[in-house]
Order: sequence, then C-alpha cells, then structure tokens
Amino acid sequence: MSPGKIISNFSLSSLDGDPADKTALLINPPVYDTQYWARWSQPYGLLRIASLLRDAGYKRRELYDFMEVDQKGHVHHHRISAHESYAEKSEPTKPCTPWRVAKDDARIDFWKCHFGHRWEHFEQWLDDHGYTADHPPDEIYISAIMTYWWESVRDLTARLRSRFGKKTVIIVGGIYPTLCPQHCADYTSADVVVAGEVAEANDLWPDLSLYERKPQYAIVTPSRGCPYNCSYCAQRTINASRRKVAYRPAKDIVAEIRHQIDEYGVKDIAFYADFLLWDSESNFEQVLKPLIADQTRHVRLHAPEGLDVRYLNRSQKLVDLMRAAHFAKLYLPVENIDETYLRTMNRRHVRLKDFVDAVKACEKAGFKLRNLEVNAFVLYGLPRESIDGVVKTVLFVSEVLGSIIPMLFTPVPTTGIYQDYVPYFRTRGWDKELQMLNGKVYPFLELNEGSLPDYIDLQRLMFMLNTHYRDASFRPFADSRVSNAFRNNLTNAFYKYITTGLMEPEYLGS
Repeated sequence: MSPGKIISNFSLSSLDGDPADKTALLINPPVYDTQYWARWSQPYGLLRIASLLRDAGYKRRELYDFMEVDQKGHVHHHRISAHESYAEKSEPTKPCTPWRVAKDDARIDFWKCHFGHRWEHFEQWLDDHGYTADHPPDEIYISAIMTYWWESVRDLTARLRSRFGKKTVIIVGGIYPTLCPQHCADYTSADVVVAGEVAEANDLWPDLSLYERKPQYAIVTPSRGCPYNCSYCAQRTINASRRKVAYRPAKDIVAEIRHQIDEYGVKDIAFYADFLLWDSESNFEQVLKPLIADQTRHVRLHAPEGLDVRYLNRSQKLVDLMRAAHFAKLYLPVENIDETYLRTMNRRHVRLKDFVDAVKACEKAGFKLRNLEVNAFVLYGLPRESIDGVVKTVLFVSEVLGSIIPMLFTPVPTTGIYQDYVPYFRTRGWDKELQMLNGKVYPFLELNEGSLPDYIDLQRLMFMLNTHYRDASFRPFADSRVSNAFRNNLTNAFYKYITTGLMEPEYLGS
C-alpha cells in the first residue's frame, strides 16, 4: 500500500473530471471506543463538503452515516476485541479480548465496542445503491474526527479499496488527518489526505437533505479560531495557525438557523465554535436578538463545547439574551482550581473569580443551579496532577453550581502537552497506536500519583455529588443542619466508629 498524498490546501479543482459527470459518496465512519455519546455528533464538516459538491454541480451525491441514530436516539453497538483489525472481517475472534489497564496490583478491563451500523449493513447498502466494482463512485469523502478513533478509518478505507480497487479516489479529511497527516497517509488506504480546513467550504451551510430521515437537530458553526493557545488544545493546527477569531456575518448565521428549522423541522441548534462569545456585542448578540424577536419559530439552543466564563462574567446582558433565546443548558470550563497548575497548561488568562461570577450571572438571568441547567467541566487524568487537587476542584464545583461534567484528559497530537511527552509515547509505541491515547484508558496513569482505584473513586465521587433529588443536588458545604453534621462527622471521632466497627459510646457521642 503506497502512502496517500497529503494536501494542505485542498480544492475540488485539484480533482480530475467534470463535476456534472461525477458521483460522490460521503461517509461518516463507525467509532471504536469503550463509550460513545450520540448527542451533537452530526458530521457537520462532511455535510458542508456535501454542500460544496452540490454547488459544484455533481451529478450524484449520497451519504452513508454509520452513526445515524435510530428513532429512539440510540446508536447500535456490539463488542469487539481491543487489538484486532476489521478490514477483512466483520466479527471479532472469540473470545473477545478487552483493553486491560493496570498499575501496581490493580487492574481493570475496558470492553471496546464498534459503535454504528454493522459492516454487513454498509455492504448491503452499497449493493442496494448500485455501488459495485463495475460501477464505483468517482470519489469517496470520509470524515475522520478523533485521532484515537483512527482504526475505524483504517478499516473503512481498506474495505472500500478492496471493493472498488483504484477506480475510486478516496479522500479523508477532518481533525485526525489534520493533526496526524503522515500517520493517516501511512496507515489508511486514502488516496488524498486533507491536512487542514477546506477553505471553500468553511462558511457553507451543512446539507441535511442527504439524510433519508430528517434529523432532530442541526449544528451551526458561527466562527473559527481562538486568540489563546492552551497547551491541551489543537485549535491552532486545525485553524491553520489562525490567531484571530473569524466570525461569520450574523445575518448569515440567523438565515442558516431559520433554514434548518423551516426545511427540516429541527428542534435544537448546537453551536460549535472555538470561541463562541468573542466580541459578543458585535457578533453573538446580533444572532440572539433576531431569534428572540422571531415568534414564529421555536428552537432550543446549545453550546456543548463550553462558554468562556470571562465573557459571561463581563456582560449580564449577554447572559440575559441567552436565557431569552432559550439556551437549554450552559457548560462552563473550570478544569482545575489550582491557578499554578492552570499556568502549566498556558491558561494564564483564566481566573477562578471569573468562574464564580459567571455562575452568579447565569443564576441572575434565570438559569437554575444544582439541576443540570448550568454545568462545569472538570478535567482530570492530566500528567503529574495531584489527586488532592482534583478532589478540591470537584468539591468546589459541586458547591458553587452543583453539576459536574467529568472530562478524562486525552493528549492530542501537535498540542504542547503532547509534545512534552512524545518520548513517553514513543517508548510505548503510542505515537503509532493512537487509540492508546484515549483518555478513558488513562494514558498518564503510570506518571501520576493516583492509583487505578483512586481514579475510579474520582468518578464515583463526581457521580455521587451529581445525584439529584427533587430537582437539586446535595451541598456538603451548605449552612444547614444536615450539611454541618455531614462535615463534622468526617472529622470527629465518628470516623473511628466507622473504620473500626467498635460500638463504643464515646465515639457516637463525640
């Protein structure tokens, strides 16, 4: 297999043939992972490419989305072996083998699954739509997102090459080939590896018409770029080293939202942007205002990637507009309350006070705390972190707003943290086996003070503190009889009663 050609400034004009005579197949591949959340996973980049092909006058365009949800919003999944390829087979060798994570005397098995339609379903779909060795599509466009999901791209491209030979041009684009272009060229069967954005498609609206069943939501990308360069984020590489935020005209964003509502009946809009609130008075507020004024269309808004707390803190008007525009939930990044540790991640612009004040602004606007309307990301599993620091962050977030989103850290190629640990990855072969960088299998476990049971306990702690009863979670640090008793019994002699099991009156009365 010869390596694919890496192109950093891809354009349709670089391909042979007249678009009016060409057929294009667009594919969103399956996912190999231990867990998968289907919400907000629409392949919006691929759907913008679909719009580009439409505008270019392609004779035929079709979409196969392995990850399309069923009527209940679920994605099919079945167990596979952790270290097998499915380029030439559809079922795992029995018995399945798990990912085994171990440290000291502790170990845990994580079961890997194929999420998405089965390979047999895909092969049948190709047959039903007339895509055979004698009648192949001219071009196949594949969206490859997470770097640690690269294996399914390898298997998909190998299957397509086996079916169509060299008659079809296979083009892989997305985050994975942008961050790891040589890896993608060497380990997949792609003819073209698109490293970077496709500029001519950047501002196009995703084409949802290719779905046979109308989707219930749409993803809108209002802007690209971020002025900051946090050491765990790859946005600089993804956005061609752009240091400024490029915001689309508000009128175009509003028109896109209205089109998706009117044409497809979507009920939810998710904004994906590196810096959604940048210069919000000139940009995002001009999107919200016409949506609020429009009484004929009703839609819920979401920003699943999170919102900059400094901008929420600076403008109560902005938060009020977001509430009036029917933002369903807010996600705020807090990562860690240790500002010294944050500086090691090049997060010098972040202050804990901004987070606290942003939460107050959200509550003042009418968002409810402690019931999942306002949530905070807590990042953990970072290299050389302290367990005490994570616990303090978790307790702090729980007290301030009551809803924690655990975020296991994944080192992303090209980022500062990844580059710092390249020797560590290379000695383990993880610079090639990128699936081993998946945060869910604790890639930095060996370097950290925490044991495997410690990290499992961190998850238990967060889930426990998130538990809701009658629309609220418990506040361990509240000024109430129960909270005071809870804290006192963690530090007084009752601890001895619990740990020793001695039924001594002196322990119970302390």
